[in-house]
Amino acid sequence: MAVSGKRCRMSRIALESQLALKKIDAEKIVELILAEHDLVDRVIQGLSDKLARVRFGCAKSLMVLSERRPDVLYPKIRRILDLLESENQILKWNAIIMLGNLAAVDHEHLIRGVLPKLYGFLSGGKLITANNTMAALGKIARAFPEEQRRIASQLLKIEHAQFPTDECRNIAIGGSILAMGMFIEPAKARKEVLEYVQGQTGNRRKSTAEKAKVFLRKARK
Repeated sequence: MAVSGKRCRMSRIALESQLALKKIDAEKIVELILAEHDLVDRVIQGLSDKLARVRFGCAKSLMVLSERRPDVLYPKIRRILDLLESENQILKWNAIIMLGNLAAVDHEHLIRGVLPKLYGFLSGGKLITANNTMAALGKIARAFPEEQRRIASQLLKIEHAQFPTDECRNIAIGGSILAMGMFIEPAKARKEVLEYVQGQTGNRRKSTAEKAKVFLRKARK
């Protein structure tokens, strides 16, 4: 017990040392959390720190953790869900990304409860928010097959969503095609999905047009 307690104290000291740095190393913080899971509470606490570098450093660390070990972060999912209401866009974007990663282990189906809010982010006119949300929805749809039809229907609306410029909308359309590709097998795609993608093969943004062509090539195999 004494050895375990000493190791825990050393881990906490190491974490505090990382959080005190001018440039926080998210990878090292994740290593500390994986060695001592209880440290995740301190990193969660850091999301409310008065210093921006600490807030964003902790958010990035949790995002990396959600990619590598979503099961370790999942017990704190309600705190991540709260961040969807944050007025700070960066924290909101990180939360959206984390929820996409946590979907695979969401045995309580809590993420399904915030799908309407995520759908709202698609039509909010903010490109980065929409792109992060589409990527997350792709993973959520993969985790919850019963939601795939509804999620696909929301992604199909991107073509008519309002964005600051046509270029922003074209970028978002490319993101919607990538998102659908995460959970839709092109060869089994519904007619409306194929028509949507086909309509983007001539998109003025070359990378978006190419995404559409790649999807359709897979559909023909």
